[in-house]
Amino acid sequence: MKLWRSALTVVAASLFSLSAAAQQPLPMNPLPIASLSRLPAITGVTISPDGRRIAGLVAVTGQQWPVIAVWEADNLAKPPSQISSREMRPRGVQFVGNDRLLFLADQPWTCGTYKSFTVQTIVTDFTGSNFSQPFGGAALEGGSNCDTGGAVETDVVVAGTVNDPNKYVVVQTNQRNGSQTVSSLDVRTMRVERLARMGDVEGFVLADIRDGQPMVKESLVSQGGGWTRVRQIKNRQSGAWETHPELTVDFRNRVTLAPMGFLDAEDPNKLYVLTNRSSNFTQVRIYNIVSRTWEAEPAFASPDFDIAGVRPLIDRQNKKFLGVGAFSIDGPARREMFVDDYWSNMQRTLEAQFPGQQVRFSGNLVRENGRAIVTVSSPRHSPAYYLLNGTELKLIGRERPWITSQQLSETTFVRYAARDGLQIPAFITLPPGYNKATHGRIPVVVHPHGGPWARDYLGWDSSGWTQFMASRGYAVIQPQYRGSDGWGMQLWKAGDAEWGQKMQDDKDDAAAYLVSEGIGDPQRMAIFGYSYGGFAAIAASVRPNSPYRCALSGAGVSDLGRLANLWGASRLQREYQGWTVAGMNPIQNVRNANIPILMYHGDRDRQADTVHSRDFYRAMRNAGKPVEYVEIKDMWHQLPWWPQWHTESLTLIENYLKGPNCFGASAT
Repeated sequence: MKLWRSALTVVAASLFSLSAAAQQPLPMNPLPIASLSRLPAITGVTISPDGRRIAGLVAVTGQQWPVIAVWEADNLAKPPSQISSREMRPRGVQFVGNDRLLFLADQPWTCGTYKSFTVQTIVTDFTGSNFSQPFGGAALEGGSNCDTGGAVETDVVVAGTVNDPNKYVVVQTNQRNGSQTVSSLDVRTMRVERLARMGDVEGFVLADIRDGQPMVKESLVSQGGGWTRVRQIKNRQSGAWETHPELTVDFRNRVTLAPMGFLDAEDPNKLYVLTNRSSNFTQVRIYNIVSRTWEAEPAFASPDFDIAGVRPLIDRQNKKFLGVGAFSIDGPARREMFVDDYWSNMQRTLEAQFPGQQVRFSGNLVRENGRAIVTVSSPRHSPAYYLLNGTELKLIGRERPWITSQQLSETTFVRYAARDGLQIPAFITLPPGYNKATHGRIPVVVHPHGGPWARDYLGWDSSGWTQFMASRGYAVIQPQYRGSDGWGMQLWKAGDAEWGQKMQDDKDDAAAYLVSEGIGDPQRMAIFGYSYGGFAAIAASVRPNSPYRCALSGAGVSDLGRLANLWGASRLQREYQGWTVAGMNPIQNVRNANIPILMYHGDRDRQADTVHSRDFYRAMRNAGKPVEYVEIKDMWHQLPWWPQWHTESLTLIENYLKGPNCFGASAT
């Protein structure tokens, strides 16, 4: 490591001195914090199954929270009806049937010194005067070690059926014990009827989209010291549940074998399955549940990227299932590929109308009147929501109309070689107007994503971090380090038990890549991440010979031992992922800390618990190491964040990067 960094620095410094004479100052137009911290003007737009109404969340002057807005699709010029709340913050909305809305709402929850948030699931009519909670209780973010006073902690998933437009399948997962309840909801009467209940080592997988009957379930069986995921399918003739060894997988190996649905328009016995059992990347293959055989060729596949899923098409007016309408490819940007002639032609037309942007069809596709919600966005364009009405496109609203594309930068996709030769995907966002020949080398921020079993996409950054930093003159690189999911099994598994080690090398090698490209200044490099990315920043601060001047950690994990104990509370999670969380433990290496670090954390964060930042801060202070820590009042872990949390965290990032502990210090 030391020899690598020293050689790199010498070569880079030589290149830097040759180009310094021609370098001109980079024009700066920082994106205002208020542009990113304020509530989006509109978000989460969706259309009713019959295409007559549109719903979404909008910001309204004088309202603390987003307001649910409902438009008439035939008259968008008419002001929408609005549903607001003083007590709860809506975070998403969807239609259940054509005449009701389901929305999720946040509410702070405190028990003694234990702070978290509940997520309420509420159904209402379009006037907002008739609220109900047909599924009962609330989901508690991050779980609880405190008596909730009888509240049921559940995640709720609701999906409609073909044969009866008023019948929805509801799946509730109890976060305390992992048990599931599958119910049927009649949206006319709001009556909930239980269909099945499953314990902590078994779960509901999917229902038949035609009638909503549960058809696939799974159980986890302990065999030979490990766990096996066993799938059962209901026999349509006898009603008995039958085990299908063809769908059985070893739990720990993480082979994807995910039933997607009975999606053949003619044959209800053909089960579409997302799997990478025979390839590095996930494909969609077809399994016949009667003959128990697989079709020889995949239905949808890509040689270079994962297939992310499929979209079924439904003719709701005639209660007819039309089969698969599209599949999605997880390239640098996720792109839906329509196989249905009508919608594929519409997709091509719209993509030609918005060159360089991503065109997505959201939610229901109403073929009877050619209606759909179309979302158009790019790294330089915040999402714009349109109503497609036949061949007519009408703008409903833009998420952040106060930000222009001229204020933002393009993001490019690259691959670089890690020091052991593994190819690492990455995204690079450079300052607006930057030219390597004119402006020379600039400061670098390595920005790893959270997870780590997650990934970044080429598109609009809803956190705002990449454009925020690029507009301040920093070259931002987002390495898709080993351990990232969604780039193939090889890259994913390469991160097992490499926390703070090879996973961390990939981030340092991302910085080295920008230096080798003549963009990055090796004397001005920093690392900033959130959640697992926060762990990466903490790990960077205690690794010897750090290439960074400073580190910034948001909601980071600092103690792998404590995290292992958290995984240990769930035998299934421990078997599935917990054993992969191993490597260099930062809190045991505080003595090696060699660069300053700023940490911030929400005091209601129970997912990557606040205690990780508190403990690391104390350990660094006791060791006499340079550390700063800010705890943000009432903030939880995940987006969507409240405006005051964005404002405080973005201000911390800006001031630290330009301050004396980071790029404000003179280069040595």
